[in-house]
Amino acid sequence: MRKSTTLIRQLGVRIIGSLLVLLVLVTPVLYYITTSYYAEDLIRIIHENGIQNPHLDLQRDTLTGMFIQFFVIVIVIMLAMLFVMQHVPQRLWHPFRVTLDRIASFKVENGQIPVLPETNVKEFQQLNAILTKMMTESANSYQVQKEFTENASHELQTPLAVAMVEIDNLQQDPTLTPKQAAALQNIYVELRQMSRLSRNLLLLSKIENNQYRQGTKVNLVEKINALLPLWENLCVGRQLDFVHESSQMMVDCNEVLLESLLNNLVVNAIRHSDDGGAITIQLKDGCLDVANTSTEGPLDRQKIFSRFYRSKLTQKGNGLGLAIVKSICDYHHWQINYQYLSQQHHFIIRFVRT
Repeated sequence: MRKSTTLIRQLGVRIIGSLLVLLVLVTPVLYYITTSYYAEDLIRIIHENGIQNPHLDLQRDTLTGMFIQFFVIVIVIMLAMLFVMQHVPQRLWHPFRVTLDRIASFKVENGQIPVLPETNVKEFQQLNAILTKMMTESANSYQVQKEFTENASHELQTPLAVAMVEIDNLQQDPTLTPKQAAALQNIYVELRQMSRLSRNLLLLSKIENNQYRQGTKVNLVEKINALLPLWENLCVGRQLDFVHESSQMMVDCNEVLLESLLNNLVVNAIRHSDDGGAITIQLKDGCLDVANTSTEGPLDRQKIFSRFYRSKLTQKGNGLGLAIVKSICDYHHWQINYQYLSQQHHFIIRFVRT
């Protein structure tokens, strides 16, 4: 990574370098001017009068004096420029630094637009106007998305739930033919799939819009033990093991999102494990490892956490479970990795402790 420096320092280096190059180029010209004009008469007098005094060298003294005067002037100019560049820009750039500090604390989810400092510098005025406009538009866009996700959660789920209830009531009708009953069952399954899909998409949208707040520390061991009965009911013909080194492992997180992460990971492992296989949940060295036996082979590491990704050998699920897991990990700044070892899929989460 290239080392960064301030604009003032870079400008100073370039000016000093330019002056040094200019000094080297001007030296021959200065020598010519001095010998041709300033010391010309002295040189003629020495030659015409045959002055041979070894202690008297007017030509050399004149050249030396002129060059010393020239270099002293250049050095004074360079020192003056360095002094000016070190102190004057501090005041000129003060509004810019204040602007950086204020926009650094801006969070779109809060909706509060910071007041940028007033300045008489035209460029800074334009910058502040553009930044204020961008922050205002971002805050408004975020508010619209937030209201949409909040309303959509109710507006989408309610008609789906009503339709599923009506289909369930129709299935109780004794006059239904087997063909009609099978058609209603298919419609019910598709509606349930659509309901899960809409909930997952809304969850992803809320996570990416930072609509969840950070919570408190949660004991991961207790949380997994509380969810184990639910997972065991889903493990028909499969073995579920929970291995942990101690009775507690505290993580700083949003508890709702943590529960969603655990459910998606374990349900995904159950769904894609072989019949008679095993699902292992292990807590060790600050990591969560959810593994399941499978003969499907390794998954595509580049696409596994993408939305709607499903392996070629199976079309189970809607392809959003692992995308939700990745979004939750990114939200909490946790690291998640995938490995395929000894015919087992491993999803390993390393928790960053605060």
